[in-house]
Amino acid sequence: MPKKKKGIELLEVIQASHNVREACQKLGISKSQYYKLLKNPEPAANKPYTPRKIGLETYQRIVDLALLCPFGCHNISYKLAEENLNISAVSVQKILQQNGLGTAKARFKALEQKIMAEMDYSLNNEQKDFICKYNPALLEVGRKIGSPGELISVFSYFLGQLPWLGKVFVIFGLDASSGFVHASVSFTKDKLLCAELLEDVIFPFYGSMDIAIKTVETSKDNEYFAYGKHPFNSFLRGQSVVHLLTVVGGPKTNGYCQKFQQYLLDHIVPELRKKQAMYTDLEPLNEDLNLYLDQYNRKAIPAAEKYYQDFPLHGMSPWDNLQKRTR
Repeated sequence: MPKKKKGIELLEVIQASHNVREACQKLGISKSQYYKLLKNPEPAANKPYTPRKIGLETYQRIVDLALLCPFGCHNISYKLAEENLNISAVSVQKILQQNGLGTAKARFKALEQKIMAEMDYSLNNEQKDFICKYNPALLEVGRKIGSPGELISVFSYFLGQLPWLGKVFVIFGLDASSGFVHASVSFTKDKLLCAELLEDVIFPFYGSMDIAIKTVETSKDNEYFAYGKHPFNSFLRGQSVVHLLTVVGGPKTNGYCQKFQQYLLDHIVPELRKKQAMYTDLEPLNEDLNLYLDQYNRKAIPAAEKYYQDFPLHGMSPWDNLQKRTR
């Protein structure tokens, strides 16, 4: 194979000929390349690519931001830019993968371990939003609820508009310690029905197990609270139970209820909607709801296995948790 001619040699051949165009064609170069050779006969060779090295401090900062800004490499890259550190999202992702934090699930698990190890760990708003996507109950770790009955959260949830029934709501009471749930359906978020769920279902159930209910938490909505006479309030006062109030729109401020609502939406509501044309009154709907709730409480749905793994259930069913913590 003939040796490739250098720029000066090419110029000499072209200039020795009487026709630049023909000489360029024979040499296989364009006229624009010829004029570039006139300006710079010996262009500098391209330098080999050497990736920029990231300092140890910057490297560690990226690892720290993986938990402080857990939504991903682009988010971390923007955060570094605010600190005058121009690191691409691709480079950030490589460092996250090297440290086992390359996926959102891996970052959530690392953050969960940190929260469980440091009970007083302070979360920023971005971390709270991130946790809510996977396990909102983690937001409640700092409350240190130890035994069943210590906190019962009672909230209402709009189940949907059913063909023969119209608007239907679910009123549920959830034990924050064990995750055990009682619920009933109604046409409205009525204060009398909410009081009946406490008086006829929740208190007798825990009373039969010799568990004293200490605190009930609800939203500050009309069905649970009023400054005048109110059946829900009056019942709790008669039982000497503390009534905690969250802001209006309660479940968004209670991680335990948010976690159960995820289960409700994923595993119970779809099953109820399959039969929605069959429900002509609330009784069969209430029976089916309690059947699915019993499956939840006893961990009888294999498809929901991942739901039980995280705090506060730690792989156990609510019923097993309840039994374990009352021994």
